[in-house]
Amino acid sequence: MQKIAIKGVDRDIYREILPSGLDLILIPNDKNTKKKNYYINFGVYYGALNNDFIPYQQKKMRSFPAGIAHFLEHKMFEMKEADSPFNFYSESGSYVNAYTSYHSTCYVVSGSKKLTENLKYLFKILKEPYFTKENVEKEQGIITEEIHMREDDPDYIVMKMLQRNLYVKSSYRIPVIGSSESIRQINADTLYTCYQTFYRPSNMFLVVAGCIDTKEIYQLVCDELRETNFSPSPQKKVYHEPVKVGRAYEEMAFDTKVEKLAIGYKMRRSNFSIKDNVMLNLYLNMLIAINFSNTSAFSEKMRTEHLALRSNYMIQTEEDIKSFIIEIDTLQSDQFIEALEEQLHHLTATEEDMERMKKVWISSEVIKSDYADALLDSFVDDLVIYHDIVTNYVDLIRSMNMKTMKKVMEELDFSNRSIAKLTPIKK
Repeated sequence: MQKIAIKGVDRDIYREILPSGLDLILIPNDKNTKKKNYYINFGVYYGALNNDFIPYQQKKMRSFPAGIAHFLEHKMFEMKEADSPFNFYSESGSYVNAYTSYHSTCYVVSGSKKLTENLKYLFKILKEPYFTKENVEKEQGIITEEIHMREDDPDYIVMKMLQRNLYVKSSYRIPVIGSSESIRQINADTLYTCYQTFYRPSNMFLVVAGCIDTKEIYQLVCDELRETNFSPSPQKKVYHEPVKVGRAYEEMAFDTKVEKLAIGYKMRRSNFSIKDNVMLNLYLNMLIAINFSNTSAFSEKMRTEHLALRSNYMIQTEEDIKSFIIEIDTLQSDQFIEALEEQLHHLTATEEDMERMKKVWISSEVIKSDYADALLDSFVDDLVIYHDIVTNYVDLIRSMNMKTMKKVMEELDFSNRSIAKLTPIKK
């Protein structure tokens, strides 16, 4: 395996793309640590955005029900001739779980005992899917109930409204879990088709960190995939999402104590002169941190004037679209929107702001390097976003400068806006 130094910190990792195409990354503990814990993340580049694709060994593009990636994640834990994987891992005091996002599905295991046995069993889970008419129908009931439970959550509802209105073609319009209608369309055949298309080593990554013997883990993985051949990446539909929002405003009365706002701004990725996606995201996130973090002047003013009780800011990416999304609890939504628009059109970032933020971020990178689980999480985020890992964040952060930041601010476009709003039911 290739030994790779994480620049700016005293840490090495190991990486190799195996003949099967699996991206294997190993992060051994620092020699000085006495921790015995290990962490595994087995990821698939298959999430809720991928509902239209050409199935493996077929030639025509097909559409699949929304929520099927999440449904498949659930069903991977059901095995034909074995006890529940949850029982298997609990016997050694280990933790197992999985999660599906718009971009990926990840299976995680952590513990302090039986690393090789647990990793082998995870391979077994992912190699031996078992779908029947009966177990699919049972899962439909479980997930439908989960959907109904979420319909009582105002935070879920307001974001669901925003995503549906912000996007026109992208599967971001539909929640990761799907809908009651789409779940009913899933059957064993569609699950096997999705599994065979995406759950292939060339479309997956495996990150193992902590108290591990790198040579032992490498050999185990090679043995598990010895008879697996490389296959091309799945062909997914390109949606060509327009920059114009689908619907500018939607309001709904709901059982909530305060007003819930979700606001999204769509802009073209190609508007930005920075071509490197990692660098662009660093600048955008620093700009958000300077202007909207809990310690920013804007957030302090919103709290003082009781305009924002809880806030969340994030960047969402889909093909050539970058979306800036804000989620807010407020008592006076109109005043908050007015204040937000004023702030967005007068964004600030001084040399002092940038240097302060750079120091905080570099310190965070150094601290993170001491924790195998934190490094694993960081690399998984990189893989999901960039399909690669970033090992020079410290150097990239140091290279950030005021001239480029000003250019980024000039290239921002907040003209395409969608607002979703929940108002308390009047009693």
